[in-house]
Amino acid sequence: MKKSTFSLSLLALVSVTTFAQSLPTDPNAKITAGVLATFGSNGYAVDDKVSAVPLVLYDNNRLYAEGAEFGVFPYKDNKNWLKVGLTYDSTSFNPKDANTPALHSLDKRKSSVNAHISYMHITPVGGFEVKAMTDVLSHSSGQKITLAHRSKFELLDEKLTIYPKFGVTWQSDKYNEYYYGVSADESARSGIRQYTLKDSIAPFVAISAKYKINEQWGLFGNQNAQWLSSDQKNSPLTDDNINLSTNVGVTYTF
Repeated sequence: MKKSTFSLSLLALVSVTTFAQSLPTDPNAKITAGVLATFGSNGYAVDDKVSAVPLVLYDNNRLYAEGAEFGVFPYKDNKNWLKVGLTYDSTSFNPKDANTPALHSLDKRKSSVNAHISYMHITPVGGFEVKAMTDVLSHSSGQKITLAHRSKFELLDEKLTIYPKFGVTWQSDKYNEYYYGVSADESARSGIRQYTLKDSIAPFVAISAKYKINEQWGLFGNQNAQWLSSDQKNSPLTDDNINLSTNVGVTYTF
């Protein structure tokens, strides 16, 4: 998907929903903020690390924050959600952390920020979502499209809320080339074979959970697993076929 096509699609959807009746702004919406410890097992051939990341949750039917995603609702009713915003893409590779000496000569692959537009239709069996993203920092200049199913379960007198999610992600050839390819210059420096990739499709699953201790304090955790495509798995930069991340921490609602 080219950036021009992405922009035209965005404008068309926003224009259509301008004439629809959206939910009113929720004046009682509250901000939940927290700090999470994150544990990752990366598909890259690097040493795993533990780090801390912030968490912000908010939704007033106009503005929203959902972890690493921020944006607006051009349209939202009880069954249809249209979102436009920015998503942080944490995929990155630092050659200094590589556990194979030859990889130390490669270039960095930087994390980036994606502009996104998504639409979710909510049914009695969960929400069905399509989300298109494009790199706005021009690190990869690539695109991704995700098809997903999302659910919500409330347990223990609504103190515990669980959000399962699963789906597939299409990643463009430019995205794959940047994060998993080896250029001719890198090959000459490192001795690693030059490696090129095409676009790909890979599945993922995720589950998030919130536990309400009291009106202000809570616990939050999530587990994400994304399998690499065959081309990504065969890259000289990887030594595993899955990206795993676990986040746990505390939250405070203002």
